[in-house]
Amino acid sequence: MEKMKKLLYIFSIILFAACSKTLEEVPIDRLSEENFYQTAQDAETAVNAIYAPFRELGYYGGFYMLLTEACSDYANGRGSFGPVSEYNGLDGANIGRAETIWRFAYQSILRANIVLERVPAINMDENKKNQILAEARFLRALAYFDLVRNWGGVPLRQSSNDPTDLPRSTEQEVYDFIIADLNTGIANLPAVATIPGRPTVGAAKTLLAYVYLTLANWEQARNLAKEVMDEGTYQLVPVSTVNDFEKVFGADVVTSAEDIFSFKYSSSGGLGFQYLVYIHGENTLYAPFGFRTIYARETFPLIANWSDRDLRKEFNLYDSYIHRSTGALVQLPGNEPYQFRKFKDLASVAVDASANDMPVLRYADVLLIYAEAANQLEGGPSAEAYEALNKVKRRAYGVDVNTPNPQVDWAGLNQQSFRDAVFQERAYEFMVEGKRWNDLKRLGRDQVRAVIQSAKGKAISDSHFLWPIPKVEMDNNNALNPSDQNPGY
Repeated sequence: MEKMKKLLYIFSIILFAACSKTLEEVPIDRLSEENFYQTAQDAETAVNAIYAPFRELGYYGGFYMLLTEACSDYANGRGSFGPVSEYNGLDGANIGRAETIWRFAYQSILRANIVLERVPAINMDENKKNQILAEARFLRALAYFDLVRNWGGVPLRQSSNDPTDLPRSTEQEVYDFIIADLNTGIANLPAVATIPGRPTVGAAKTLLAYVYLTLANWEQARNLAKEVMDEGTYQLVPVSTVNDFEKVFGADVVTSAEDIFSFKYSSSGGLGFQYLVYIHGENTLYAPFGFRTIYARETFPLIANWSDRDLRKEFNLYDSYIHRSTGALVQLPGNEPYQFRKFKDLASVAVDASANDMPVLRYADVLLIYAEAANQLEGGPSAEAYEALNKVKRRAYGVDVNTPNPQVDWAGLNQQSFRDAVFQERAYEFMVEGKRWNDLKRLGRDQVRAVIQSAKGKAISDSHFLWPIPKVEMDNNNALNPSDQNPGY
């Protein structure tokens, strides 16, 4: 039943996207923007449409993770993604992918703006209306959070009627806008999602905590994460074997106790999660085809030092596989020895038929945000910060998360070494979930350069820290000058 709800929800996104074109006149016999926003169902369908650009291959469906993961210290890009791992800025092919991410982010923002403008006039239940408006703000905030971290200040489009010519706002202005949207979400979103994949007050608090963590506002990040922890709505899914992680990431999972917000995919109707095709070897059982777009090496410190006792290691990495057509054992190349196994769907039969979901926020985020922020704010790790960090590590080692375990737990750390431990846990916990590169950037450019130099022997150019503003934006937005372009482009 829950799988059917998820599929119907995704289909409603596609339906609205196909028929919500702006028309000059109001037709009597077919749908138009002018006569669409009349009922509560129209409002629901309109907010559902905001999700469609996020779910595209060119955004959370694949390219956003691939571009950021190829910059991490545990993965390299391969093929046309290979230049990303040279850290010399983006080349032509990857500039095109970044431009696609920008386009889809602004499509979602436009659709959110339309919801915020049109839905208030609909005669419907006021509580439900406020939830829909808060949902639009949450999604708009997420899109701007992606934009500001990867491009810096961007044009802040707050209305569907904004002019094409709009200058870059400062990073702080964009962050202030994100914070305002999320505070509205906290005030109006439901405590429990009506359908898996819809944001809740817990999702808004977690995303806002993540925003504050990025801004090094430790107090706000700590307090919001603590609120989510104390509410008790979410918890880590217990794990005792490697395969137990399928209860979190498996293709059959609709939601879980630790799923705070994720983008939903389905094996039906061409609505699958295409990321799998890019992270797996050719014709594995895990996904059809397979491009091996990113891979790991044993020389990368996070891979080399990863304990075999950590169940996440076997769950995430493989160096050989069974060929789905021949049944033969295939060994990955010696210079590209590991692929990433976290997302897999053994029942998938096509590129666009994998049913895994893309997690954006999990309860592990909450615990690790709290641990880092509390440590930074309080001048060192408290017992509560240790407990939050160690819950994540205990789960990874297959032991009870609520029972102290001297054989597993972090202990005896100062402020800096504790933060290092948090970053290590974040790397292992969120591997191939698109978070590592922006996590590293929070350390400051000098530290990022030191990490990548140590891991890969690569120097990072200034142009690699921010992606180029798309050419179409530079050409058509007369409020932008050549000096507004990011360095190196």
